[in-house]
Amino acid sequence: MLWVFKQLCAPCNYLRIRHGSGILASKAVYDFVLPALLTGLTVVVTLALDMRLSVFHNDKFFSSLSGLLSILIGFYMAALAAVATFDRAGIDNRLAGTDAKLRVRDPNGGEVKDKLLSYRQFISYLFGYASFLSFVIYACLLLLGSAWKRLEAVLASKPAVGWLMPDVLDPVSFVVIFFFLWQLFVTSLLGIYFLAERIQELHETKT
Repeated sequence: MLWVFKQLCAPCNYLRIRHGSGILASKAVYDFVLPALLTGLTVVVTLALDMRLSVFHNDKFFSSLSGLLSILIGFYMAALAAVATFDRAGIDNRLAGTDAKLRVRDPNGGEVKDKLLSYRQFISYLFGYASFLSFVIYACLLLLGSAWKRLEAVLASKPAVGWLMPDVLDPVSFVVIFFFLWQLFVTSLLGIYFLAERIQELHETKT
């Protein structure tokens, strides 16, 4: 059964791609550093405005976010399909400068080695992950949104654990959801950059 999860979660391989070196001079800036900083800023601003750290207690924000994600899912999948079939000189060349690498297992000998990615492969992984992430966030919001207030009522009726919702569950869910939302936002901007600029500069060269 492990192969099932491996195939379904294949878009997450985007996070395993290495491009550049170090934390602040590599792809990790887009994947983790910027989303973490933006999440921290969101928490600070929310507290400064004396608002509750909860995604599920603001119905207008919740419905707007769900609507936006439902649109983005289609956009990402369309972008993925376009890049996967795009016919342009140089799109199958490796990334200029530092190679983008992904550790993969050789299906023939079983040896684990670095796979050097082309522009097409890198951008496909990027929009594949954006599609996967937006779909997962959307599904989680739908499932949790319908159960969150009921869970809050159940916990509030039990004095021994009544503090869990406002002091633990709400803030933790707020931070986790906003981290992945900001990661989706940053990844989207990176994808738009590749589509709007990097691909336009490609030309046929030997690789």
